[in-house]
Amino acid sequence: MLELGSVVPPFGSLSFLLLFPLASHFGLNRPGPLLLPLILVILAAYLGGFMERSLRIHENYLVDRVEAWCAGDCFALTPGQAVLHVVLLRAFWQFMLYVVCYALLFCLIAVLSARQALPQLSILSWPMLYGAALMGAVLSLRTRRAYMVLACSLGALALLIWAGQKSLP
Repeated sequence: MLELGSVVPPFGSLSFLLLFPLASHFGLNRPGPLLLPLILVILAAYLGGFMERSLRIHENYLVDRVEAWCAGDCFALTPGQAVLHVVLLRAFWQFMLYVVCYALLFCLIAVLSARQALPQLSILSWPMLYGAALMGAVLSLRTRRAYMVLACSLGALALLIWAGQKSLP
């Protein structure tokens, strides 16, 4: 059986397509109120990656059917039929994933906003959010060099903060 890969990255585009309209609709333009929806769309991106992995496992079964067609079995699946099957199945599941995630997130944020229970976290700033994203991006590489870059970046950040505090009266 043919393996189609072991690592499936999260769906970054799904995160963007979920977060941008939600942030625009609810007026989430500061990092504090945006943090909870951001975390939730990241979870949706990982759900998309899990779904992609499941679809790849399903597609492995189609390889055997196409190989049977190549061997002369007229009742097997042609390559064109296999591609059409995969494209339609992926389009359907990705559309459904987006619709379900968007509906759930919209309802949750609407309820939290109506009850004024959406966390504000006024201490959170854009540089803090970007720093956390940078650390996550570096750690996602999962190599020794990436961890060294992360450690050096944190060290440089600590030096900059320390130098900034020393220059302030």
